[in-house]
Formats: sequence, C-alpha cells, structure tokens
Amino acid sequence: MVIDRESNSPGLDLVDVVPPEVGDTQVRIAVRAASVNRADLAQLAGTHTAGGGVPQVQVVGLDAAGEIIEVGPGVTDFARGDRVMTMVAGGLAEEVVVDASMLIPIPTNWSYPEGAAAVLGFMTAHNALMTTARMTGGESVVIHAATSGVGMQAVQLARYFGARLIVGTTRSDRGHALLDALGVDEVINTSATDFAARALEITAGNGIDIVLDHVGGSYLPMNIQAAAVKGRIVGIGRLGGTEGLLDMEALAFKRIELVGVTFRTRTPQERAEIVRALRRDIAPFRPHAAHRDIHETLRPVVARVLPWSAADQAYQLMSDNEVLGKIVLEVG
Repeated sequence: MVIDRESNSPGLDLVDVVPPEVGDTQVRIAVRAASVNRADLAQLAGTHTAGGGVPQVQVVGLDAAGEIIEVGPGVTDFARGDRVMTMVAGGLAEEVVVDASMLIPIPTNWSYPEGAAAVLGFMTAHNALMTTARMTGGESVVIHAATSGVGMQAVQLARYFGARLIVGTTRSDRGHALLDALGVDEVINTSATDFAARALEITAGNGIDIVLDHVGGSYLPMNIQAAAVKGRIVGIGRLGGTEGLLDMEALAFKRIELVGVTFRTRTPQERAEIVRALRRDIAPFRPHAAHRDIHETLRPVVARVLPWSAADQAYQLMSDNEVLGKIVLEVG
C-alpha cells in the first residue's frame, strides 16, 4: 500500500515492491495485520515523513503484526514461526524486514489484529509515561484525548503500573463509558468543564503529578495550572495546534518539567531502547518469557477490522472520527 501523489484518488494504491534482503540481525515477517494511525493521514497529505530523503514510493503504515518467515544468522531471540509485532515504516505490506531489536512477541491470548493495534500505542505510551515522566505507583496522571488509540493504552498502562488517580479528558461525552471500563477515575469533558479547576479540586489543590498531552495548543496553560509542584508534562501530540501560551513564572514556581516526545527524530538505537524498556517492564513481551498470556487489562481496544483492500474506508473512518478504538487492516 503506497502513496500515489499523482492520482486524483484518496492517495492509496497497491503496487509491487521488491522486499529487501534479510541482514545478519534482521527477520522477515509475513504481515497479517497493520493498524491505521493518524500519522498515516499526515503522510498521505505530504506533511509527515520519517526524516531524510523522501522515496518516490512511500509505503503507508507504522506498525505490523505477523509471523516470522526468515531469520538472519545473528538473531538469537526469535525463530521462524514466532508471532511478533513491531513498529516499522511501511507496515501495510505483505512482508516487512526489520531488525530483531524492534520485535515484541504477541501474547498468546491476542490475535494478530490486537498485536497490530497495540504495538505503536504501547511503545508511545510506555515511553511517555514510564521513561520520560518516570511514573511511580501512587501518582496521579492526566491523559488528554484519552479516547485516542495511544490515549487508551496510556490509561491501561497507568492502571497496570499503579497510578493512584487517572483522569481522562475528552472534548465530548462520547467515550465516557469506555473510559470508565478501562479504569479512568474521572472523565472531564473539556468543552463543558474547566479542566484545570476540576483537576485541582479532585486533588485537594495539590495538582496532577503527570500530564500526557496529545492535544497541545491551548491546553498548555491549563496543564501548567493543573500540574503539581515538580509535575511532569509530556507533549505527545498536537491535535489542537502547535503553539500554546507558556507562563514561565508558574513553570519555575512549580518546578515543572515540560518535555516533548516523537519517534521521527529518534535513531534506530533509541527506538530499540524503547522496545527493550517495554520488554523489561511487561513480562509477556520478553522473547523468552515462560508464560505468554498477558493481563486482560492491557488488551487493546479494536473498533474495526477491515481487509487491506478497504484501506480507503479505514482512513476515511479515522478522518471522520467515526469509531472509538483502533482500526486494523488484515493483510492477505
């Protein structure tokens, strides 16, 4: 599945691409499922690339789940037939070749679509919550745009790792019941409620320890106001814009850490380190785990599974915000 900038169609076309050879530390995966992500829409619009030169043909997709069908001689943790999920540029393809350092085993109680739905979200959320914000048990966490794919998986991880209070924000009442089921303690509709005032109210004026922000823009001053002393604000997405008003005095007074994260400027080694951290903290994600079943509270929310021939429909559903949960394309 590739971008076709010359076409008047929605921009998707099927083409034959010769897969690369498998290197010493690489594996070849027969892709069974790949998820749809908002970054794909930006890529289709020509506003989001992974950096470096832009190839003439760009394969869409940021993740893949499937079965290993070829293993490089230097790979020791994985074998042919293993079910794996991975972040990979161009995941919406019949086959992908990736370095083994980027592989995560698919839990035995997950399907291929669930693996595709989970991998990018868990990598993003775990890196933001556990590595960047350094969450410890008993802390309070706010997750903006909590009904997004990454937002829901951040909710699951915050609960799994022992957050004392989880607040999820949305811009409508849609998804309130789903967030309740995922373990959100307080859902705030920011279109109807003063988020910062409510966050301070439910924390008895102490503020929130960690804010994971997928919205950006006008949410920045609210985040500063709602944050606790020594709070950590992690900017993940910019759905609401790239510019926000920053109160430098409040930032200094509260000794707040304000950090932005993205995969686009990370080296392959940095991306592999994110995978290693996820494997370390969640036992069923380890290559040689004795038990591969994963706790049900970490199961990704899959809204729709469509054939890859229906990619146009899938991207339209995402663009229209028609579903809650991940949209996954089955390959083959």
